Amino acid sequence: MDRLSKAFVALALVGLVIAVYHGYDEFTAYTGPGSNACSVFTNINPFFSCASVFASGYATLPPHSNGLPLYVLGLVWFPLMVVLGVWFGKKRGALNGEVLFPLLMVGNIFTLYLWYVELGIIHVLCPICVGMYLVNYALTAMALKSLLGSG
Repeated sequence: MDRLSKAFVALALVGLVIAVYHGYDEFTAYTGPGSNACSVFTNINPFFSCASVFASGYATLPPHSNGLPLYVLGLVWFPLMVVLGVWFGKKRGALNGEVLFPLLMVGNIFTLYLWYVELGIIHVLCPICVGMYLVNYALTAMALKSLLGSG
C-alpha cells in the first residue's frame, strides 16, 4: 500500500470518528454523556451550532419528517471510504482514482445541498458537519491526485 493510500485510509478514519461523534450527539439530542463536555466545539454561538441545525427540521431526508437522519449518511459514507481505500491499496498497491474520484464527487455534490440548507435556509452552520465536508474534499483531492498520477 503506497503512502497516498495510507493517508486516504487515515483521513477516512478521521471522517468516521467525526461521523460517529456527530451521530452520537444527534441520537442523544445533544444531552448524552460527553456531549455537554464537548459542546464548546459543537455549539460555539448562535451561528455555529450543531444543535440548532439538528433542531431546524433539516436534519432528515426528506426535511421536516421522520425520514432518514442525515448523520446516518456519514456513518455509511466514511466506512465505505475506509474499505475502498484499504481494498484498492492492498489489491492495486495504490488508490483507484478512476473509481474513487467520481464516487467522492457524488458526496461533494450532496455537500452543496447541505451548504445551501445551512447557509441559505437556516442560516446556521454545524461545525461538525463542516468538518466532515472538509474531510470529504481532502479525500477527493487525494483521489484526483491518484487519477492524474495514473495517467
